[in-house]
Amino acid sequence: MAAKAPSLSEALTSGFLTCTICLERLRRPKILPCLHSYCQECLRKLAGGRKELQCPECREGVALPEGGVGALRTNFFINGLLDLVRPAREAEPTCSLCPLTGQEASQLAVSRCLDCAEDMCQDCASGHRCSRLTHLHLVVAMEDYLSGEHDEEIRKRQALRCKEHAGEELRFFCTPCAAVLCRECRLGAHLQHPCLPLAEAAQARRPVIVELLSGVEETVQVIRMGRANLEREAAELQVREASIRDAVEQACSRVVQRLLAHQEEVLTQLEDYVEERQKACQSLCSDLEFQEEVASSTVAFAQKVLGLGREAEIVSLEQVICERLRHLQGFSWEPLATHLPCLVVEAEIEGSSPRLFHLEFREESPAGVPEGYKEAATKGAKKKKKKKENHVEPAEEGSQTTVLTPLLAPKPFFSCSFWVKTPSDKKRPQVTGLCPFGSRELLVADKQNQKLKRFSLQGEFKGTIPIPSGVAPVSVAVVGSKVAFTASSCLYLLNGEGGLVWQKALQRGQASHAVVALGGDRVAVCVAGQLEVYDLEGRLLQKIVPEGSAERCLVFLANCKDGFVGSDWYHRSVVLFTRTGQLVAECSEDQLGKCQPGAVCADSTGIIYVVLRELNKVVAFSPSGEDLGAFLTAENSIDRPRVATVTGEGRFAVALSNGTVHIFRIRYQGK
Repeated sequence: MAAKAPSLSEALTSGFLTCTICLERLRRPKILPCLHSYCQECLRKLAGGRKELQCPECREGVALPEGGVGALRTNFFINGLLDLVRPAREAEPTCSLCPLTGQEASQLAVSRCLDCAEDMCQDCASGHRCSRLTHLHLVVAMEDYLSGEHDEEIRKRQALRCKEHAGEELRFFCTPCAAVLCRECRLGAHLQHPCLPLAEAAQARRPVIVELLSGVEETVQVIRMGRANLEREAAELQVREASIRDAVEQACSRVVQRLLAHQEEVLTQLEDYVEERQKACQSLCSDLEFQEEVASSTVAFAQKVLGLGREAEIVSLEQVICERLRHLQGFSWEPLATHLPCLVVEAEIEGSSPRLFHLEFREESPAGVPEGYKEAATKGAKKKKKKKENHVEPAEEGSQTTVLTPLLAPKPFFSCSFWVKTPSDKKRPQVTGLCPFGSRELLVADKQNQKLKRFSLQGEFKGTIPIPSGVAPVSVAVVGSKVAFTASSCLYLLNGEGGLVWQKALQRGQASHAVVALGGDRVAVCVAGQLEVYDLEGRLLQKIVPEGSAERCLVFLANCKDGFVGSDWYHRSVVLFTRTGQLVAECSEDQLGKCQPGAVCADSTGIIYVVLRELNKVVAFSPSGEDLGAFLTAENSIDRPRVATVTGEGRFAVALSNGTVHIFRIRYQGK
């Protein structure tokens, strides 16, 4: 990507020297690691006494050093440019040398010495040129100076002065200390250190920045092309929608009235899918556009430093520029899989339930990934694939056949992730319970903030369900139109609006009590190694005693096919048992990697998922307890997982210790 050479006059006259916080000229500019600069006082007000702040432009967090905002790196490059900005003058400039010659009133200045930075009248300027000490100084007309004609020359003559030794110019660069030195510093503490002249040091470091700059420019181009492809994909979806809509309406107009209901069904399905895909494309396009702006502003700043910066400024900013460029160079995003709707017309329209057409969604190349740039766009998204052998069910005695039942190995496909912290939260969220809420939402139990929160499967916050004051929910389940949860040693049942229906005191004996829904009219809760089942009126219907319950402590519980699955912390195992308590299978500590089992859940096929927090894993087992291997690992950004659940739409949700929820689509290898 061809880069336009930066212009000094453009840098001085544009908003480059303006603080975007106070919208005034920068004063005592401080540069952040993201290469954005602000007034020191503006940053101090923004920090508000905290130990960290957020960049107002790119929203990147910045940890403040020990000395606070004042200890941040000073932007000498900006300071050098600010010296070239002429202050607004209400009166004509006067000679600054006339008072030194004994004159009471200074004459009008007509010239300026660029070396001494003094305004002079005609007589003083003539004498300045005749002095042995100053005859080589460059004296220019005041009119030319004020017009900016000599800014380039002034920039060359600017010199940074040492803070430790007054009047000494910075001339050297200490390689081990990465510090700019004056002559006195060079002869002092740095005498034995290898040092380079500033010009030589800047020349040596310039190629490093140039190389990184080239990589980030390429990343900006990739982002721009990806955004253009996303916009084109969204337009194609709209065109395809219109085309299919016309075909469906024309076909329906030629058939009898009973096909109109089916027409509406297909159109609704199409509209829902296109709306969901457009929202996903727009969301990703917005993120890429923002990242492009961040990277472009960084490139522009680095180009200005390289094109306009002096040696000392380049050396002083080299480390922070390189760190920022490396960070941006590694940017990647997960592409959207494109499933374009295609109309399939069925010729058979006879019968009691005729169907003229249906929709199919065919996967094509990922949206938003330009050809030739797929490797950059999907960086870090590759997953290792493992093969599962077919499981052979032994035939019953006397049987002549053997049934081959292939194990459906579940594979995760990342959908989205979101943080469950809401603006009203006063503490970092701690997710202790997670369950489906309807067909397209999740209900999250946040113990730390004492809330039950609703989120869509795309991470959109839908509100909270009111709970009694001072109660910190732990486990949660949706029972029909009601919500059951446990807190301390109590079981609560709420109606859909959060009103308390009833609460039950539970027998103490374990730190938390897991709760699950049984159909839409009963709720089961773990109490002292057994399950107590209540109806919606609060009546105890039965007690389910798993085999060996006297020695068990079921901390986590979930429904599975025709029974339950629970984490037994006494035996460090996962147990599967029927609705009558009969033990079906038990996954031993060896199968769980010698660690304590965490939350459990099961999908519609009966596959069981177990959270292993110590190993940063979620492992899968068949309905009979056979090990199917790891389902999620650290490669899926799983860090200290806490709880998990499976929704009715085949989505797997796992909550991490930091309050983040990851959503994955479950697909089955071999299905």
